[in-house]
Amino acid sequence: MKNNRTRCLFFTLAIVLTRCSSGTVTPGMTLLTGLTGYHDEMGQLEGQAARWPERQRLGASIKTTYLVTMGGSKEFNRLVELDVRRREYLIALSGTSLRPDRAAEIKQELVQMNEDIDGLSTIVKGQVAQSTVSGPEPRQVIESVATIGLLYLAIDAFSSTLAPDAATTPTVEVGGYTVTDQKKFAMVRTPEGQTFQCTTILVQEQGAGISCGTLGSR
Repeated sequence: MKNNRTRCLFFTLAIVLTRCSSGTVTPGMTLLTGLTGYHDEMGQLEGQAARWPERQRLGASIKTTYLVTMGGSKEFNRLVELDVRRREYLIALSGTSLRPDRAAEIKQELVQMNEDIDGLSTIVKGQVAQSTVSGPEPRQVIESVATIGLLYLAIDAFSSTLAPDAATTPTVEVGGYTVTDQKKFAMVRTPEGQTFQCTTILVQEQGAGISCGTLGSR
């Protein structure tokens, strides 16, 4: 079974061949799958100082995934670099080998890093929204809104202040629509009150897409 890092690399290569030819696979959902894998595996490596090479490889992999699916972004690259560095700093602070003055310096640097990450996250979300183009059909509009909303939440996960609380259901507004991440599926509520349920489609050896169906209105 492929682990998340391998899956992220796989989708990076696969999307080169399929972004123009497949009607199911989309760059946005393929990127989302990569971001989900990045966050999940970084969480598994948390606190393990000796596994820093794996964290570096994960960072390089997700930057490549973004490049191929969304196009180049120096802001996204910087966001990932800061995230990887922040994780190393937090691991260092959790140990006992740092001198008190160095620990104090790192804490100050972390404050600046978090501010920079928040600013970069806002820029990257704007880039993602511009790069996610909707088709003409109403269903395609909903699928694009769901994709953008889920990507917003995945990008917010880089932030120590923008990420949703673990005890709450992640929700975000996208142009008057409300997108809620239920983990196994996403819900989209239109400005008119109609509700759609969206599920991720994984296409073997290609990437990922999304399919949305109506649940009704209130």
